[in-house]
Amino acid sequence: MEKEIDVEKPVFIEGLAGIGHIGKTTVSYLVHHLDVEKVGELYSHHFPPYTIINDEKTVDLLKNNIYQYRNEDGQDLVLIEGNAQASNPPGHYEVAEKIMSLVEKAEASEVITVGGYGTGDVVEDPDVFGAVSKEELKKEYSEHGIKFGHDIGQIVGASGLILAMAAEKDYKGLCMLGETPGFLMSDPKATEAALECIEKVLDIELDFSDLDEKIQESQEVLKKLQNLQQQQGQEQDPSNSDLGYIG
Repeated sequence: MEKEIDVEKPVFIEGLAGIGHIGKTTVSYLVHHLDVEKVGELYSHHFPPYTIINDEKTVDLLKNNIYQYRNEDGQDLVLIEGNAQASNPPGHYEVAEKIMSLVEKAEASEVITVGGYGTGDVVEDPDVFGAVSKEELKKEYSEHGIKFGHDIGQIVGASGLILAMAAEKDYKGLCMLGETPGFLMSDPKATEAALECIEKVLDIELDFSDLDEKIQESQEVLKKLQNLQQQQGQEQDPSNSDLGYIG
């Protein structure tokens, strides 16, 4: 850690790379639109063995960035976002345990994880599906637009593990899964849907104008990809477990 976490009973929000990049882009949007302070980075030898070439043609290791947000008029936050998850089961558990140690160190009041759920279909108004650490929380979160009448049977990756670990430690917790086709590209429309739910949960206001153009462009590309799959007879079955949430 570069700095000690110094916030009061924060909500801890996780969003890492995964299907539709919804977790990462949702938390990254919060990072870029709130007055956050970077406090640390998380690296793991379980991350995939490649580096990122940036605009200056230098390379960066895969990592997860940790931020804090002090809100004098409302809820403090701790945010973790990044461009990698572990590439093997032991690594997933190790990274999730490290993140949970941050949750405990920050004395978080609530844990929210964000990811995507692939359905194979492009929709105009994607839903945000939910899972919770305690059954009695469903009513509260459903009032913020999160859907619980789904048949999702598993969550693969950090977001599910962190929520389950939070439940074991009796934290108030929520996993949000934005509905997305499941293609290997960012889905701004599903990201916006997740952000709208976060607005309500945290009682904050966000400016979505940055997403408007990206949403229009991405929806057109997603529809073209879906049509191409259908023409090639390769449309995936939404009931296939491999299409479900990864990240």
